[in-house]
Amino acid sequence: MAEQAAQPAAMGEEAPERTIAIDMVRRGLIGGPVLVGVCAGVWGFDGLWSSGYALGLVLVNFWLAALFITWSMRISPTMLMAGVMGGYFIRLGILVGAYFLVRNTGWFETLPFVITLFVAYSVLLVWETRYVSLSLAHPGLKPQGARS
Repeated sequence: MAEQAAQPAAMGEEAPERTIAIDMVRRGLIGGPVLVGVCAGVWGFDGLWSSGYALGLVLVNFWLAALFITWSMRISPTMLMAGVMGGYFIRLGILVGAYFLVRNTGWFETLPFVITLFVAYSVLLVWETRYVSLSLAHPGLKPQGARS
């Protein structure tokens, strides 16, 4: 069973979870500056830096999630479940640690940081879910002949 899961990666095909994460990061880099700009307009440079920091954390978090899934699914289904759950707690710890690392600096504002985390996660997840669950039209999930 584990050999079948690892087979597409061995043949050089891109893992769907990695393709989805890359697409989410790309969309976050396109739409994220709007959110950062709004925070900069309301909170000034402190809002700009805080919102940009949060956006970077969100994008890295999605990328790390895909890495955990890709790595653990090559081992076994049990490791996949452990990797997803363990990866969630590790990524949550990174977010908490990143907050405590900068919370007392002069440039950090908590509200734009939290707003950016919430909005960026929500919008990117809903956007990607729309493609993956409703139509299976995501580039990483289309049959090979249907890719454009």
